[in-house]
Amino acid sequence: MHTTQLECFTTLANTLNYMRAAEELNMTQPAVSRQIQSLEKELGTQLFHRTTRTVSLTQVGARFLPEAQSMLQAYYHSLKWISHFQTEAHQVLRIGYMDTQAMPLLSTFLRPVLERNEKLTAAFTLDQTDANIQRLASGNLDLIFTIKDAKFNHESIVFTPLHTEQFYCICRKDHPLALNNKKKGRNHVSSEELLSYRQIFDIPPYLLKHVFSRGHRLLPVNEELDNIICANASEACTLALCGAGYVLLPEYLLPVHKELAVFSWPESPVAQLGLYSLKKALTDKESAVYQVIRAARTYYSR
Repeated sequence: MHTTQLECFTTLANTLNYMRAAEELNMTQPAVSRQIQSLEKELGTQLFHRTTRTVSLTQVGARFLPEAQSMLQAYYHSLKWISHFQTEAHQVLRIGYMDTQAMPLLSTFLRPVLERNEKLTAAFTLDQTDANIQRLASGNLDLIFTIKDAKFNHESIVFTPLHTEQFYCICRKDHPLALNNKKKGRNHVSSEELLSYRQIFDIPPYLLKHVFSRGHRLLPVNEELDNIICANASEACTLALCGAGYVLLPEYLLPVHKELAVFSWPESPVAQLGLYSLKKALTDKESAVYQVIRAARTYYSR
């Protein structure tokens, strides 16, 4: 099925006259007839009733007409925006990230850059950090907003640190941790307290072995409890909201919800939040990558 077939079908359906349809399409009547016949053969059904004097839509043809019109409309809409896009020489900044809860913060860096350049737009890739780093190395991403991966090292890629992140405890306001804090009038939890309750881990699969390796604990773990492992903070916070346990999250992923409580954790490890990019992108101060990194650093310097 192609646009010439659909144009001939919709025009004939509107005129119900081969001569008028041919005139509107700037084609010969036999050419219009051939396009209609090829479309009917492809669809395996008759679209028009034809006599020596009249042309009318079959029941199938009448039902197919709005779909054919919709397909043509989508096609010409695509032609229009693609032509406009190429004419205006738009640039796409491709950004990788690992969790949807990071998007509001990411938008604060992007907004001033996009506002200054109307021909710049952004496209996002949601995936684990290791996969996005491979995309960056192969030229399929321009930036990655994430926690630094201590195991990764690549000569063409640089990590720009923005903020030292500590972890916070998130749970429902009716969770025992929250109720105990309310009773004592405090806003923090200890590792010893955390070990008494089920934890919902926000750990991407590629880091599982590293986090839970023997003799190495980034987070307090009571293996006697029925803990839960999630791939991202959005899933973990949803389960916490359901009362399934508590979550330890870095500051940039903290949720805002009236039923969730957030407590500091003084014994928290720290992690570097920042942006991965290609080294060569930082040599051009006019590049979108450089501008976003500068906007992010400005945000955190306030």
